[in-house]
Amino acid sequence: MSTTLVSADQLLHDAEEGRAPARTFTASQPTPFEWFFVITGGLALFLPLVWWIGEDELNANERIQWYFWASALISSPHVYSTYVRQYRKSREGKISWWLGLPAYLAMVLLLLGISYAGYFVEAITAVNVWQSFHYLRQTYGIGCLYGGQKQMDALDRRLRWWAYHLCFPWLILGRWDMLYQAWGGQSYDLMPLDIDDMLLNWLGLLALCGVYLQVVLEARSIWKNGRDYRLTGLICFSMFLGVHWYGFMYLSHYQRGFFTVTIFHALQYLALVWVLERQHYVSRGVKWVEMVPNLVGFLIFWAVLYGLGYGWEQKITVALTHWWLMASSILLAAISMHHYTVDSFIWRRTVGR
Repeated sequence: MSTTLVSADQLLHDAEEGRAPARTFTASQPTPFEWFFVITGGLALFLPLVWWIGEDELNANERIQWYFWASALISSPHVYSTYVRQYRKSREGKISWWLGLPAYLAMVLLLLGISYAGYFVEAITAVNVWQSFHYLRQTYGIGCLYGGQKQMDALDRRLRWWAYHLCFPWLILGRWDMLYQAWGGQSYDLMPLDIDDMLLNWLGLLALCGVYLQVVLEARSIWKNGRDYRLTGLICFSMFLGVHWYGFMYLSHYQRGFFTVTIFHALQYLALVWVLERQHYVSRGVKWVEMVPNLVGFLIFWAVLYGLGYGWEQKITVALTHWWLMASSILLAAISMHHYTVDSFIWRRTVGR
């Protein structure tokens, strides 16, 4: 297992707060599994399929139920993997049990009230804007976990924080402006936004400032680390910017782009939870976990979460719809909200690995 993750949470939150003293870390190269599934989000596995299917086919839901397939096979397991980590951290006393079922039920009631008030579409739009931020923050976290150098100080961490976050407004608002263009201003259970072109241009310049800061960070890292300099941080930043520009901003590839972002995000998250949970149980001396090949264990982990997620989304909520017409809409939207909320707690430094 990569020793990069030994100081994972420390790196993440030192970077977030920008107040860590200069120090030396053991920064090994990630394992092949981490390169393939976490850092690059399994792009080599599914991107050829996305390009082969094509824009027209993805847009014609009657020809290929691509969104259902992606949601059932990939997106659902990644959402429910959140609860694997949450369960362990709750047992360790690192987070409150209120974040579990009580928080989920509160969100169900909140969405129910919003729905009866006639603002459900607006609420779901807000949740999806939150989703965009959630996607981007995850790639920032990956950059922190794997982008360390032997010599990094507080300024380096602040540069990395600003490099990522200065790009966020352009990508988030750009996605919603792109939806407006792609949908011709129409609402399909979401409200697209027509963002002023001048504002987007200014936000684009702000994003270029973020790219410039990343270049400065890499130059500082080369200067301070010499032969020990690692390209991993630059690769993580390039993946963050490239994948989300393609998925959020590229109008002529609207279907393929967001399909790519969705799978990239889901596989990256699912694999990261697997890496950390496997590392935890191996360190606790659970021999059978270590004996199972990493890739085989990951596929089993994926399959179990797929079964649980599919059962909840396609069996239980569908059955409940017979008695409550809003069951699927409310219960599944609340799952997304709960996933984003729990994520804001279970990756904190105080929670640990």
